[in-house]
Amino acid sequence: MDIPWLYDIPLWVVAILFAVVLFLALESGFRIGLRQRHASKSSEKNTRGDVTLNSMLALLGLILAFTYAFTLSRADARKNAIVDEANVIGTAFFRADFLADPGRSDLRARLLDYARTRVITYETTRDQKAREALIDHTLEAQSQIWPALERALQGKTLGPYETSMIQAINEVLDAQTRRITVAFDRMPPIVSILLLAIAAISLAVAGSNAGLAGRFNRWRMSGFVMILTALMLVILDFDQPQAGLIRLNNSPIIVLVEEMEKTSAN
Repeated sequence: MDIPWLYDIPLWVVAILFAVVLFLALESGFRIGLRQRHASKSSEKNTRGDVTLNSMLALLGLILAFTYAFTLSRADARKNAIVDEANVIGTAFFRADFLADPGRSDLRARLLDYARTRVITYETTRDQKAREALIDHTLEAQSQIWPALERALQGKTLGPYETSMIQAINEVLDAQTRRITVAFDRMPPIVSILLLAIAAISLAVAGSNAGLAGRFNRWRMSGFVMILTALMLVILDFDQPQAGLIRLNNSPIIVLVEEMEKTSAN
């Protein structure tokens, strides 16, 4: 599974790129409007009640709201996936206490090794190669769990407890699939490009109207550009759970691993 190329670019580079594009659009629109003002004395009247600008700003607000809600819901899904996975791994690990040795120790060791691979950091997801290595490592550790369960249950009659143990291991395997799914569910780059294009065109129209009117408050417009850039970066940041400023909290898995290590040491 791959992550869109946009999320491999450092966030500060994207911030500079967005700000430059928006400022250029604003300045270009102002220069064009100012030139039209000099060419036509009636230009100032044409700026009153500009339907185009109002429509563009309304569309921009709508797109911002939808993309923000999209990335926020995906961020919540990733948090829930971590909590769910920590719960099912912990359940399987502690439920294995009722197995007899050596099957119990072997299964718990395999679950602990697997849980360690589920602590995901920036270093393990910094690029496509690192992400592929992480998935391979996780799948390798996961592939040892089911054979360990088979060895632990070998020769036993499958009663209610054995059935519940099988179900617990199944839930561990399913939780990994759900977590990978939400981890790679990102906003397509075309949506970010469309958002940037709408923002740039809206600012160009606003700058053009300012040029036609002969009044351009650079401080206000610059502030608006910076706020708009910051909001778009927050939207992208939500979709970079390990690389951005808004980091995904792995504490449920980390605490679980520590608890499993203490239990195994006793």
